[in-house]
Amino acid sequence: MNYTELDWRWAILLGIALRDGLLEEVAEEARSAAEVAVELGLDARAVYVVLCALCELGVLDEKEGAFRLREEHRGPLLEPYHPDYAGGSVVHRFELIGSWSRIGEILKTGEPIEDRTSSDFGGTATFIQSMRRGARAGAESVAEAVLSRLPGDARILDVGGGPGTNAEAFARAGARVTVFDRPEVIELMQGELLKAGIGTAAGDMNETLPGGPFDAIYFGNTSHMYGPEENKALFERMRRSLVPGGLLVVREFVRGMSEDAALFAVNMLVLTAGGGTYTADEYESWLRGAGFEGVEFARVPGRGTHLIFARSPQ
Repeated sequence: MNYTELDWRWAILLGIALRDGLLEEVAEEARSAAEVAVELGLDARAVYVVLCALCELGVLDEKEGAFRLREEHRGPLLEPYHPDYAGGSVVHRFELIGSWSRIGEILKTGEPIEDRTSSDFGGTATFIQSMRRGARAGAESVAEAVLSRLPGDARILDVGGGPGTNAEAFARAGARVTVFDRPEVIELMQGELLKAGIGTAAGDMNETLPGGPFDAIYFGNTSHMYGPEENKALFERMRRSLVPGGLLVVREFVRGMSEDAALFAVNMLVLTAGGGTYTADEYESWLRGAGFEGVEFARVPGRGTHLIFARSPQ
């Protein structure tokens, strides 16, 4: 089952069953809807209707009025370190559906439903697990494209790379990688990153970055969370953390080049205070203004995003 491409109705049911603990309640033993309702403080009829629907989806089994999670769905839905884990992505998609349904409010106020760049954002664990899964498809091709432009044993700083997927791909190919992200993200992913031989550093990228110097900085799918002024300042900060001639790689939806880039900007309208998607001319202007040279754009094979390459001066 492809959990992340379900019809919106199934996405909502499965997402709320995960978020509100219904699946956990029937993971270890078969239980009636009434028992689940009592345990979670919910309405028994409503729980029964939802659990029956999840049986129809094929996630649960029902026998003599008792429901049980099918074993093949336990790891992918409930175990974050299972190789096929998708539970975080399911909840993330469910929450996005709810947020997008409130765009009418944003049109009146200009304020996001929630600001995921804020330090008090409460959905970090779900968000990071979703991003970790989502990055898998392009990680190897991105690593190949980046490392082909670097010396062997390159030192790479992965800014905003807390999910770890790209950092792990760089490390598997022989690079020395440090992931820099917010403290709560590093705390969440520290064990997995250290297991992969990846160093970590915590802080706010809009205030400071590790000094390095590094042979390359990878900035993947993060500049869209910020406005133009923040990105311009951040690119200047990144240049100072690179060796002379060092490589900056920005992975992004580029307006006019990447499919659905303008549509993705709506996601940033919903989830950030000032984020968006930007044109190739805007990125080139910001990068050259920050002192970079040789700006190039390349599509990520099989994906909807582009890699933007730039070099610090020699």
